[in-house]
This record gives sequence, structure tokens and C-alpha cells, in this order.
Amino acid sequence: MVSLYNSSIPMMIKYLGNLKTILTKAEQHCVAKDLNQEEMITFRLIADMRSLDYQIQSCSNTAQFIASRVAGREDTFFEDSETTIPQLQSRVDRTIDVLRAIPADAMDGKEGAEVILKSAMGNFRFDGYSYIVQYACPNFHFHLASAYCILRHLGVPLSAFDYLDSQRDLFIKVQEPSS
Repeated sequence: MVSLYNSSIPMMIKYLGNLKTILTKAEQHCVAKDLNQEEMITFRLIADMRSLDYQIQSCSNTAQFIASRVAGREDTFFEDSETTIPQLQSRVDRTIDVLRAIPADAMDGKEGAEVILKSAMGNFRFDGYSYIVQYACPNFHFHLASAYCILRHLGVPLSAFDYLDSQRDLFIKVQEPSS
């Protein structure tokens, strides 16, 4: 079985790095097209869906709460107050710092440990495994994909590789032998 740490923390660090690249492209798009950054950040795909800033804050929150809920670290709280792309990028950096500070042994072996998710909708009980594998990782990607879709809708030139491999360390092309 893959450890809780290895199934979540390195992946989230990588995809938060990809999110930073996506946000850089969004900022460049605003400059190139003379678009209002605030309108981009507050844009929603549909009225009952949350805006771009919320999607990024939710990626951050989902990732950083692993530190306290599973790894037993001191709770980290970032106020959801970012209004510019550089502020959102800074938040992503701070989230990466929180994740990098989690040692593997703080999570591994806690598959059966109780995790309580407190939310506005109530409190929910998980074990460590279901919290990471069935909630935190899918929720992280849901919000990351939502941010990506908002930016694509607004015309930001992104590809699947920006989402999956902006750091160009995942897809290593295989050289076919010459015939």
C-alpha cells in the first residue's frame, strides 16, 4: 500500500507548483489583453459556482489542513482575502511551505486514525486513509480543475500539460530505437 504521505503531500506540492505556473499565465494574459485582474479573480462559470479566488483558496485550504488534521501539526490558517494574482501566488507558496514542513512519519501509520472535518455544513468523521484518498486529494483536484476551467473559459492559453506537468518532470518522452 502507498503511504498516506506519498499519496498526498508530494502530489499536492507538484500540483500547487503547476497552479503557480497557471496563475503566471493568467497574469500574463491579463497584461497582454488589457484585462481587469479583479474581474478574472471574481469570475464564476455559473452563478451558483464559486469564483476563481475561492477555487485557489480551497486548493490551499485542502492541502494545508492535512498538516493539522492528519499529521498532527499546529493548525495553519490563511485568511481568504487575496484580491490579486500575485497575492494568490504568494498563498500557494505559503501552502507549499506548510506541506514541505510535514515529515512522512507524521502521517504514515495513521490510516486508521480518526480525522474530524469541521465545516459550515457540520462535522464529519473520517479515518486517515479515507480522509486523504477519498476526500482531500479529490477535493484538491476538483478545485484545481475548476480554477483551470475558469481560466480557459476566460481565454487564458492553457493546455493539459499546464495542469499535469508544467514543471516538465512527469512526461519524459521515450526515444524509440531507430529501425
